[in-house]
Amino acid sequence: MSRVTFLRLFIGLFGIVFIVLTFWLSAYFHLSISTKIVIVLAFALATILAELIIAIGNLEKRLKAVFPSLELSLKEQIAVNETIMLYNKLKKKKTDISTRIAIAGFEKIHHLLRQAEKGGDFTFHDIYAAKFIILGELKPGQSFKVVSNLIEPFYWKSGKDMTEHTELNYRQAKKGIRIERVFVLKNEDDFSNIKEVMEEQANNNIDVFYVFKNDLNRLLPYASFAISEELSIGVISHREDLLGKVTITSNNEIITELAWQFDNIKKQSNKFNMIKKP
Repeated sequence: MSRVTFLRLFIGLFGIVFIVLTFWLSAYFHLSISTKIVIVLAFALATILAELIIAIGNLEKRLKAVFPSLELSLKEQIAVNETIMLYNKLKKKKTDISTRIAIAGFEKIHHLLRQAEKGGDFTFHDIYAAKFIILGELKPGQSFKVVSNLIEPFYWKSGKDMTEHTELNYRQAKKGIRIERVFVLKNEDDFSNIKEVMEEQANNNIDVFYVFKNDLNRLLPYASFAISEELSIGVISHREDLLGKVTITSNNEIITELAWQFDNIKKQSNKFNMIKKP
């Protein structure tokens, strides 16, 4: 039985009892007919008011079912409405190839959201945004484990997204979030290139390790990955040359497997010792 049906039955039952009591009390206290009419009318008005409240509640639910954007904040509603207007506008000039590509990308968002709603894996096209969100959700005492192939300094120091990602790492590590990062290097030249970044991260409370790819004996299952066991979330990069396309997973079995892989890779790695500033 729905809440609305229950309320209506309750109001109806209460109304019958109220009317009976009104006539009984009027006989007992010898109330005039006009007084009885006023009491009954007052209850009738209260019943109508209750019905109006129920009807407004039902109308609100139906409107939100038809227009789900009403459940969003005003700022979010404006953004969604602008997106829909842009989509409709672009659909009208579909002959433009770049427009067709943009529309195809937009239409994939539905699949992405459905996968996320079901708890399934999905492809995301911004490795920095994904890690930024995970890092931002972590609380002191929780951990973020990363096997990284971002072994060029510009991955950490150039561009708004990259520098904000780096700065968030440092802020969260300072708060007591344990960030462990293993850099996977190809050769000594890679070590020289990324050494300054590793120094900076180690000096900002991040546990930094490095390992040469040839020493892993096929332990590395992907080009790179990052996990938070506490949040049950992982970011997987499948190819070294495709950083803009990652898989987001909340599959507990995969995350447990990646945590095991991380521990094994860390055992094969070298700890980068923090260099104290004078």
